[in-house]
Amino acid sequence: MIRTLIFCIALIINTFALSAQQQDNRRTIDLEEVTVTAKKKQADAAIGAKVSEITQEDIKTNITKSLSEILWESSPIQIKSMGQGAMATASFRGTASSHTQVMWNGISINSTQLGSFDLSMVPVYFVDNISLYHGGSAQKGGSGALGGSINFGNEIYNDSKPTGSLLFEAGSNDTYTGAGSFSFAKKRFSSSTKFFYQQSDNDYLYLNTVYQKDPFKERRKNADYRQAGVLQGFGYRLKNNDQISATCWWQYDNRSLPQGIYIDNIPEEKNRSNNVRTMIHYDAMRDNYTFNTTLAYFYSDMHYTRCFDKVLTNQSDNINNSFVAKGEFNYTGIDKLALTGLLTYRLDQVRSESIEGNTKTRNTINATAVASYRITSRLHFDARVPLEWSEEKLFARYNLSARYRLIDQWLTLKASNGYNYRIPTLNDMYWQPGGNPDLKPEKGFSSDFTIMTQPTFGNVALKLEATYFYMNIDDWIMWIVKEKGPIWEPVNFSNVISQGVEINADLRLQWEKTIHTLSGNYAYTHSVDNSYREEGTQGKQLPYIPRNRWTAGYRFNYKDTVWFHYNITYTDARFTSADEAYQTEAYMLHNAEAGYKWTMKNGVSMDFTLKVDNIFNAYHESTQYYPMPLRMFWGRIIYSF
Repeated sequence: MIRTLIFCIALIINTFALSAQQQDNRRTIDLEEVTVTAKKKQADAAIGAKVSEITQEDIKTNITKSLSEILWESSPIQIKSMGQGAMATASFRGTASSHTQVMWNGISINSTQLGSFDLSMVPVYFVDNISLYHGGSAQKGGSGALGGSINFGNEIYNDSKPTGSLLFEAGSNDTYTGAGSFSFAKKRFSSSTKFFYQQSDNDYLYLNTVYQKDPFKERRKNADYRQAGVLQGFGYRLKNNDQISATCWWQYDNRSLPQGIYIDNIPEEKNRSNNVRTMIHYDAMRDNYTFNTTLAYFYSDMHYTRCFDKVLTNQSDNINNSFVAKGEFNYTGIDKLALTGLLTYRLDQVRSESIEGNTKTRNTINATAVASYRITSRLHFDARVPLEWSEEKLFARYNLSARYRLIDQWLTLKASNGYNYRIPTLNDMYWQPGGNPDLKPEKGFSSDFTIMTQPTFGNVALKLEATYFYMNIDDWIMWIVKEKGPIWEPVNFSNVISQGVEINADLRLQWEKTIHTLSGNYAYTHSVDNSYREEGTQGKQLPYIPRNRWTAGYRFNYKDTVWFHYNITYTDARFTSADEAYQTEAYMLHNAEAGYKWTMKNGVSMDFTLKVDNIFNAYHESTQYYPMPLRMFWGRIIYSF
């Protein structure tokens, strides 16, 4: 851990020294350059893929929340959470959380040991942009995203005026948040610093529906948590306008692990983790080509303890190290044709007492070729062929997609078809006891078709997008109990077919000095297991996949001075067993926020915000026997300079 911190500090000092050695009187790069960067990120997705963006307004509203909470409120994807401040994972289109890739600045941060990623450990305060790539073949690069990918990142500060802010928030259940940021750019050098701290007793009020016939209210136990982090980013523009950037993200989490409310003798479980993620990026742009390369190092140290009556009964440590080297070349010198080559090397090492041999290493090499052809100004095609070498085997996949703008603004058609796979995790293969080194990769085909319209009527702008998707996945990995029990083991058991519809709509009206926005998301998912595992399970909806889920919101803004936001989310009943015998109840939540911005003559401003979550005290569970909070209140002040 100490060596990792030294590396991070050295990275920052060296980058600063590099900027100090070279001086130039040219003007600071203006904000137009940021738009080019955003377009480049969009190009990472296939032309015909469905891509949805989380708006800056939603990021601002959820600035003190976690990544899982903003996705749950602002998108149709499924979030499975153990409660506020506890582990939360995401899944797309009826797949599992291990089928969702989480990308930070273009690099996967999924755990090689677990396969999934805990979204509750990402503060929205550290995020500048969020986009969702729906479908198994939308993302360039590595495998694993059978359902889709979550992409979030940080942008280089390019404004010549230094800016900063301080934030304080207090909420229900003794939840307190403090954060701050400072950014500046001078000539060719730029710097952005953010820090974040949050703590909570988290003894929220919930409705107990298990112990008695008549439900009663009580408070959650052993759910407190603390979270702290620092994010430092540097950028330096060379004389030929090439860009060098470095980012270092340190985060500490210490949280109790609440138990299901059906447990009488409650143990005290705690999880403490340190994460350091560092990244250096070089970006070059020329007339006919662009080139970028990234070097990244990730370190994770997780310590788990379990106590009964304050007596330690179990503890374990898991240490993960990852090194990634990535290079990408884009060539546009041929009329109507764009070519891309991508090469990535990744080394993952896991040290854990629960892994066979205590240490396991995985080397992965990925090479991807992409060709995008513009037949006309309206019709585009895209073909992608990635090859991946891992576990001494070569895997191939493909994606073909197209986009056709049939009627300007009124009608655009998109389609995509591809083949993808996911290599078993190190836990799947080597966990002791139960790991199965003979597991085959999960693999399957996916297709989707999208109709989109974006007309404008004076001061009114409408965006409507509807997508049908179909996925057929073989060798789905499931953990089952061995015949002689009680050991669980993973097996390639199932064939899963998932199909459904996703609808996104936004209506924006600008009237005099006010802006009114209506937005909504809807997802219908029919995800079934077609394998015969046991009586009554074939053809049943997969556990924890709701058939229907939707969100709706209204946002009012007056001159960026007064704002109001109202949001509704609905989650259908979810079965918790493979035979659909047990389920969690459907629920609908209402949240509201109101704010005022006071701007002083010297440009300093203060934002005052009040927010209420779960206005009508709805009972809900994200995971069975893990109840979520009833009504909660939040008050926030942001001082900006």
